[in-house]
Amino acid sequence: MPDASSPVESTAYPHLFSRFDKGRLKMKNRTVAAAMSTRYASNGLITDKLIGYHANRAKGGFAMTVTEPMATLKRQNTPYKVIVQAAENKDLLKKWADAVEGHDTRLLGQIQDPGRGRHEAGRNMGAIGASPVPDDISWTVPHALTTSEVEEMIAEFALSSRILAEAGWSGIEISSGHGHIFHQFLSAWSNKREDKYGGDLAGRARLLTELIAAIRAETSDKFLIGVKLPGIDGIPGSIDLDEAERITAHVSQTAGKDIDYMTWCWGTHGDTLFWHLPDLHGPRTPFMDDITRLAKSAGDIPTGALGLITDPNEGEKYLREGQHDLVILGRPSITDPAWPLKAEQGREPSIRYCVSCNTCWHIIIAGGQVQCDNNPRVGAPDEADWKPSPAPKKKKVVIVGSGIAGMEAAWVAAGRGHDVTVLGAGPEPGGKTRLHAFLPGAENLSSIYDYQRLSAERYGARLEFGIHATLDDIKSLQPDAVVLATGSRLTWPRFLPEEYKGEGIFPDIREMTQMMLDHPGRQEGIAVIYDKDGTAMTYNAADFLSHRFERVMLITSRERIGGDEPLVNRQEIYARLFKKKNIDIVTSSEPLATSAFEDAALTYANVFNGEEKTVEGVALLTFATPRVPNDELAAPLRALGVELHLVGDAYAPRFVVTATAEGHRVGNLI
Repeated sequence: MPDASSPVESTAYPHLFSRFDKGRLKMKNRTVAAAMSTRYASNGLITDKLIGYHANRAKGGFAMTVTEPMATLKRQNTPYKVIVQAAENKDLLKKWADAVEGHDTRLLGQIQDPGRGRHEAGRNMGAIGASPVPDDISWTVPHALTTSEVEEMIAEFALSSRILAEAGWSGIEISSGHGHIFHQFLSAWSNKREDKYGGDLAGRARLLTELIAAIRAETSDKFLIGVKLPGIDGIPGSIDLDEAERITAHVSQTAGKDIDYMTWCWGTHGDTLFWHLPDLHGPRTPFMDDITRLAKSAGDIPTGALGLITDPNEGEKYLREGQHDLVILGRPSITDPAWPLKAEQGREPSIRYCVSCNTCWHIIIAGGQVQCDNNPRVGAPDEADWKPSPAPKKKKVVIVGSGIAGMEAAWVAAGRGHDVTVLGAGPEPGGKTRLHAFLPGAENLSSIYDYQRLSAERYGARLEFGIHATLDDIKSLQPDAVVLATGSRLTWPRFLPEEYKGEGIFPDIREMTQMMLDHPGRQEGIAVIYDKDGTAMTYNAADFLSHRFERVMLITSRERIGGDEPLVNRQEIYARLFKKKNIDIVTSSEPLATSAFEDAALTYANVFNGEEKTVEGVALLTFATPRVPNDELAAPLRALGVELHLVGDAYAPRFVVTATAEGHRVGNLI
């Protein structure tokens, strides 16, 4: 339970930035950068980029940083995981510790094995588990570890912990939730064993409690051991809140003297995988009431607040009210490594806030290195509290377009000392991202363009809105360089007659959203969305329309919706839309071009068997289709011989992460 500590007086968040000193755990403040996968390791070896990532979080004020899961078993040979026992990593482990611990920041390595769990495509042919029970996502059936194999695994984990301790690391964190190997042993649903590692709760928890004892025996009384336990995993017969409470009580009573902090996580490798990366379609900090209840079973062990905490005020609240000792930040620590430093110094407007989009997770699972929608500098050597470097020559720069790509280029170029003018067609910055932010669950997107606007104004950029810039407008400013950030437009669906194009009879998803925002009110009939997009805005719009119309129908030619969203987002989309009784999802179907949309009826056909169906009572037909660039100004600008850069959708329609990255790159390039 929380430890009383005197808050400092020099910050708006006196509890968040007070020291913590209890037992082995000594921290300069209460902020922890949670384990987040980066894939910065190379062939199992530590890289400078990986060291720099954690060093930047230390420079940015975090009092503790936990690595992504490390290869702490010989069987773990994934190339993007650091092999702790590799001889080539011995000196690099010490270099890593020195780079982080030198900032009075605790560096902890995470111990974890996915066991039978898998959320990449396909099945895991080398999976291990408590019992031969299939994984709930991939249906992988693991090899059931023998008693001696479990004991050998414990010994290997402990050996790797000793290697980290000898290299100067402060400790380890055992990831026992999220459906990984320890979770699989703890759950009666997945653990059907009859040896000492199965049966009752004490048996199912024995792997974890014996591991804690083994690590303590292999290291020292100064080495930190953190434990992340499962909260509710959402699988019938597995771990509910009562069972999580029993697990917490047993582990704390059995191994509490060796545990330095506890926290809890939600979901598992199943239909609840998305619970461990919650977005804004539910409440903020959604797990905290339950975590606070679980903390009461942890005895004197310090506990950490976790789960969709993005703002310093949220962290301060849980410490001020005495509910927890630490505030653990996952995705926000990716978005801004200097989150603590900026908050403590009262520079909250300069924090780049997490938008809870899960792009980071998506790119990692797809095999790439971590990226962020609102932090184009993830992994850069100078990432923490970065400021633009002065340009060797001052230029007059015109940014055409005030969406997030253009605004990112604008503030960076202005920060480098250029004379920057932004010509934006809309009344405010943000472009189509601003429109998306008005839809359910997307409000955090506003933090991208809010940060960009404040930064641009701070560096003296001129922002002119409501201007549909022409070539003459641009020429009149006599620019040395032009950034074309004019976005894109949706293509006209083939099934709709060309004569209706531009008439407003069939608005695209963006036009429809703006129209409904401008004219609120409930309407009779069915709203049909033709989905040839597969991204979040379409489904947020469906959610939005479900409050305005009697029914909403999504029609897509794909076999599923949300195809361009990460698995965790797609799960959430399905869960949310299926819970709404007035939303119908029709897959593998196309509206027919022969449908004249007469008498408020629309006919569509299955793309595989041609079976036709008609929906009656259609009051609105809107569409989300592939986009094409608004690049009409590019050719005449090239003809002028001006230095020209196309960014975001004006170059090629893609995603938010691409837009901010390109704007940032060009702002530094000019």
